[in-house]
Amino acid sequence: MRYFWALVVMVVFSASAAAENAYDRYVSAGRTSLDQKDYTAAEESFRAALKEKPDDYDATLYLGITLSRKGMKEGEGMLKKALRMDPADPRPNLQLGVHYLNKGIYPEARDYFENTIELAPESGYSAEARNYLQSIGKREGRRWRLDAAVGIQYDSNVILGADNEPLPEGISKKSDWSALAYVRGQYDLVSTKSFKGIVSYSLYQSLHAKLSDFNITTQAAGFDAVYELSPGLSLKGNYTFEYVHVGGKGYDYAHTVTPALVLNEGKGFSTAAYYSYSKSHFMDDEMFPSNSDRTGSNNLAGITQYLPLSGTVQARVGFAHDRDSTRNDFWAYRGNKGFASLTIRLLEGLGADLYGEYYDKKYIGIDPSISGNARHDKVATYSLALTKKLSDRFSIVLGQLFVRNQSNIDVFDYKRAITSVFLTARF
Repeated sequence: MRYFWALVVMVVFSASAAAENAYDRYVSAGRTSLDQKDYTAAEESFRAALKEKPDDYDATLYLGITLSRKGMKEGEGMLKKALRMDPADPRPNLQLGVHYLNKGIYPEARDYFENTIELAPESGYSAEARNYLQSIGKREGRRWRLDAAVGIQYDSNVILGADNEPLPEGISKKSDWSALAYVRGQYDLVSTKSFKGIVSYSLYQSLHAKLSDFNITTQAAGFDAVYELSPGLSLKGNYTFEYVHVGGKGYDYAHTVTPALVLNEGKGFSTAAYYSYSKSHFMDDEMFPSNSDRTGSNNLAGITQYLPLSGTVQARVGFAHDRDSTRNDFWAYRGNKGFASLTIRLLEGLGADLYGEYYDKKYIGIDPSISGNARHDKVATYSLALTKKLSDRFSIVLGQLFVRNQSNIDVFDYKRAITSVFLTARF
């Protein structure tokens, strides 16, 4: 009896190995045929692979791509089946975008391409998706895009520096409601196979219910460039000029240049290494008489890793070090920042974004009028945003942010909580 069961095990193992080998042969042959655009042969191979391994993800995906290329309705269903099997893989979204693009259904195509970019923002897949988005713009006779948001927020501690930095005289420790509006437009200036250049302009406005002296107007103009050095490796660059008004008066303006090198490791994994140089000029007025003491420059270097954790969760982790040099060294510091985020798809059209950051800032100079010690801040920031898509163009976003700044100087030790509701639109 012992030998009988041993023989059964050997037969089962051999049959399994044979099936595995057959599956591999079919998939390999199918991919070769797909690359050669022999879609009939590719279809036969991938269907044979699925007979060996029913509901196999790769065979399902490739069969969907093949059928879509043949213009068959079944291709759409197979691609959506692959998407349900692995929602974190950007490939089904990319291929569904191509499917709808070829059919001339541009809103659906745009939605899937934007999902691809959201899932793998620094990958080769996102680069392809951006190319297709530009193609849609050309077919629609446009090379522009417009994003807008309007909403309200409650701020428990209005310290409204444009970059959430405390204003020179300290923390207001006042709460207020405000209405917010934001609009950003971009235009594809240059677009070739290996190089892209985009110009943009954005405007942000806050209007407080009570603290109108802290209303912020921020205008920013920028240029983004992407050059593909090789498959999976690209060089990016950004220049931004930003001008900020607080209470209707000039507060500061800044020039920022940020080059980055992005490596795509495949399947949604990518790494971005970047450097940023910013030159800021702060302006004095009767409300902020010593604001110009903060004029100076900032040098920052960082690295970010993008990680698909599961079918519905995309993670991002990173570290950055910066050095801020200012006219009065009381405002100058060295900082180390660690951060992580999770993007989660909860249900169809519903998603959550969680973010956490710890920023250790050691200031260099001492302001004897405030303290006899150099300032040292430890800033923890946490945020949660829930997004519900209302349509292809509109979404509603509920947000909660909490900041805890622990400082050895009392005037800069504070807590801040911001609750917000936004309606966003894209055109």
